[in-house]
Amino acid sequence: MDTLMTHGFEAYVVGGAVRDYLLGRPVHDIDIATSAHPADVVALFKRTVPIGIEHGTVAVLSGGASFEVTTYRSESGYDDYRHPNQVVFETSLKKDLMRRDFTINALAMDRAGRVIDLFGGRADLAGRMIRTVGSPGERISEDPLRMMRGIRFASELGFALGQAEREAFKNRAALLRKISVERIDQEMTKLLAGQAVNEAIGLLFETGCIGALPFLEQAADRTILEKVHFSLLKTDAERWAAFLTALRIYDVHAFARAWNWSRSREKGVSALQKYDAVRKRDGWNPVRVYYAGRELARAVERLQAAFGRTDRSALEAMERNIDRLWQGCRIHRRGELAVTGNDLLKWSSERPGPWLSEALAALEKQVVTGSVANETEEIESWFKEWQRQRKPS
Repeated sequence: MDTLMTHGFEAYVVGGAVRDYLLGRPVHDIDIATSAHPADVVALFKRTVPIGIEHGTVAVLSGGASFEVTTYRSESGYDDYRHPNQVVFETSLKKDLMRRDFTINALAMDRAGRVIDLFGGRADLAGRMIRTVGSPGERISEDPLRMMRGIRFASELGFALGQAEREAFKNRAALLRKISVERIDQEMTKLLAGQAVNEAIGLLFETGCIGALPFLEQAADRTILEKVHFSLLKTDAERWAAFLTALRIYDVHAFARAWNWSRSREKGVSALQKYDAVRKRDGWNPVRVYYAGRELARAVERLQAAFGRTDRSALEAMERNIDRLWQGCRIHRRGELAVTGNDLLKWSSERPGPWLSEALAALEKQVVTGSVANETEEIESWFKEWQRQRKPS
């Protein structure tokens, strides 16, 4: 800011950084609005990245951090419901703030720490309200994702959504179908991690936004979902698993395809659902904890508590029980077995086939529980007996 100002340009911190500073929340990304044009910014700083130069944004790398520096601008026409057809560089901070989504994000702060509030953002912070800058309908028509952002902010901050905004969301919920699923997924993942997630889920249903989201067109029963204690869950995968389970969506693969999830997230959520069902039906024993893994088993206990299946006050004790079962396992992965498939082949007169996988799986269980010592000679003895028993008499 000092560099920009000493060269005759205006510069203000804008948006979420000001909002979070005023709320006493941690400030992460710092965005700066300036009267300087992108070429001026590039000329003034040694290390820059033109991340959105056609829209006036240059990333300035300084002090080990990255700052998005954007020229004052106004926008018009949003044929793709995301990118403006026309961007005009402005000389006025007011015109720049007018294009922002919500009043609490349309705040600016000057170099001396004075807050510029042209749209009642500070009053909405005090009143814990989410309201758009200007007409809710116009802001949504520019970018329908703002509906998801608004509900996500309600979840993160514990704020209420303004009545005019609620009505506008209801009337325009269907526009969310025009938004890329990747953008929706980012907002939904943050929404599920918010302090007021249950209230935000209520808003998704009340405004009809839930029905415009991929794979959720028929989501009608929110009874279980609104009672889930999401605050007990630690990871995105746990929260998504709880969300899908509460809506009785068990085809994680189909959901993952609709939401364009990574294979990693799909596997994580699927495993949580699988072992949540195992835990509900059979409980834990060393073998089940071994196959789940300690961290997944602990996550499943958090899911159990989040759904009220176990007493939340007993969660720590349940997690300690998982640790005890895990520590009692003689091995913690197949690679720790004292033998390999080649050893079994060497001891057998049979050719390789499905029996080899069966033998290794059976051996794994025996060693995990301590029924067979993890020693070559004892395993060989066990294997020969296993082979003898499986041969038809």
